[in-house]
Amino acid sequence: MNRAERIDRYVKGDLNPEELQKFQMEMQQDSTLQQEVEDTQIMQALLQHQGLKNEIKAVRAAMKAEGSPSTVVEETPNTLSTPEEPFGVKEEDDVKAVPMFQWMGRVAAGLAIILVGYLTIQYATLSPERLYEERIANEPPYLGLSNRSMEDQEGTIADQVRVEYQFGNYEEVLRLYGELKKPTFAETFRAGYAYLEQGRTEESITAFQQVMEDQSAFMIKDKAEYYLALAYLQDGQIETAVNMLEVIHKDDDHDYEDSLGSLYLWRLRLLKMKY
Repeated sequence: MNRAERIDRYVKGDLNPEELQKFQMEMQQDSTLQQEVEDTQIMQALLQHQGLKNEIKAVRAAMKAEGSPSTVVEETPNTLSTPEEPFGVKEEDDVKAVPMFQWMGRVAAGLAIILVGYLTIQYATLSPERLYEERIANEPPYLGLSNRSMEDQEGTIADQVRVEYQFGNYEEVLRLYGELKKPTFAETFRAGYAYLEQGRTEESITAFQQVMEDQSAFMIKDKAEYYLALAYLQDGQIETAVNMLEVIHKDDDHDYEDSLGSLYLWRLRLLKMKY
């Protein structure tokens, strides 16, 4: 089987236990495969939704043809013809009136199935790593830092830290940061982001906490708070991360208030329930 066929069989539940176990192991190691599986599941849910919409249109058309707000018509094989049949009905057909609430029940049931399916997909695929990657991928590193210090002169270690950070050379940032005797809040912020990019979450948390505690760093407090929350998320401290991000979203004056959409926050709450 090629990759697409395996994804299709996985989504449909057609893999045998051995194939299923192997496929799930592959998904754990391949984030792209996870995304393809979720995209396929969502596409199937959308197709089901489209089918339901077509059924609703058919119901409306039948109601309009009947001219009644409370009934729709279904054609069933004729078993008995009588002289009392309404004018215009063919002899081989029989018209059966169906109360509108029955059709509404079918529509509601279909919508419920789609909603449950969507929630199941979201719940099954949610992880701290996934939500962290979504945010960090959409937020370029903050570059508007100034050391406000004579140490940040051309050729100094502080200046090298700044340059390497701007070019995304995070290993070099951390190496140079370790050589600084008295790093400013700007260098500590850069180191915190570099730690985050390197997956060294505990050190990243410590660095961003130090920035937030530095009174002279008030101009980048919002940035440090936001990345601190992401560091907690990457570290698996779900409740702390979610609580911080919800506070950020509610603060109209916060620099990152607009970065967190309602759907993302809903998924964060779902993640909190899951863990």
